[in-house]
Amino acid sequence: MDIQTIIDGIVDAGKQEIASINKKANDQITAIREKAVAEANQQKERILKDSRIRSKRTQAIIEQRTAMQSLQMHANARQKLILMVLEKTKSDLKTFRDKPIYCSTLQKLINDAIHAVLPSLIGNQKIVLHVNQEDEQVIQSVDIPCKEKVQIQYDLQCSGGCEVESEDGLVRVLNTFESRFDRALPKIQQDLSVFFEEQITSS
Repeated sequence: MDIQTIIDGIVDAGKQEIASINKKANDQITAIREKAVAEANQQKERILKDSRIRSKRTQAIIEQRTAMQSLQMHANARQKLILMVLEKTKSDLKTFRDKPIYCSTLQKLINDAIHAVLPSLIGNQKIVLHVNQEDEQVIQSVDIPCKEKVQIQYDLQCSGGCEVESEDGLVRVLNTFESRFDRALPKIQQDLSVFFEEQITSS
């Protein structure tokens, strides 16, 4: 074997070794690049996922806040309407004495109050009927039950109605417009609240 053949063999072997080294290097570079790209994509996905989670959370908070504000606005509107109706009712009570129906209304209030006190009377006790001075003329048209037991006093300050008590003052029935309105107030407010809530919801 001549020297040139040997040299050519060494060169070829060197080329193969270099090619092998280059291939391994390229493979490693490709693997590193693919790994870097995969990690970058994973990081990007994590960032996007975190961003979506934060976005959904922010949206949920905004929706909840908006719902609460809407409920508060409805509650405020409902309360305002209730107060308007109650104020109008109180105002109407002050002028009810001028209506033709007042005499029959006073008759009923007096009847109810006297019959409520009657069972508590002892012996020949009297019944004291308190009314407003402005009702003195109306009282003349009222058929007062157990009239012989009743003492009328015009000492009441009210929009209408009466108060009745036993002679010893131990039993007292409040039957003025104001007292009946106050007793009915919780039920009135509840009914108005339901009514206005239905109106606001359906509008």
